[in-house]
Amino acid sequence: MRFLLPGLLTLPLLVPPVQAGPVPRTDAPAEIAERLAAEAKAQGLVLDGAIGWEMDFEGDGTTEWLVQGIYPFPGGNAVQVSTFLFDGADAGYADREELDLPRSLKAVDQDGTTIKLVLYEMREGDARCCPSGESYRMLFIQP
Repeated sequence: MRFLLPGLLTLPLLVPPVQAGPVPRTDAPAEIAERLAAEAKAQGLVLDGAIGWEMDFEGDGTTEWLVQGIYPFPGGNAVQVSTFLFDGADAGYADREELDLPRSLKAVDQDGTTIKLVLYEMREGDARCCPSGESYRMLFIQP
């Protein structure tokens, strides 16, 4: 039993850790922002910014990106967002897919290949710029 115990204690070190909990928001990589800006320009839009959340969606030790492109409406302070999943730098930030999300992301949590999204939602009486409600969406990533 003495010889098995040290081996069992080292076993968890061989398994890569699974990120669980809140994922910090950051600027999207420049390569992704430049690509979104070029696509927006081709459609007559302007990209006002690109924010991202870097995660290992697939559990393979490489990171991927959840990104929101921010596009302003002319003559106001409201914005439109588009949400994308991108592969990471190791794959040249290739597209994974565009998600159909109606609002800006407030928070992102990850537990392995399950991603919980907290979206801002408009409540009655909210100005277009300032939603005060929340809704939730779950993404289940299949590697």
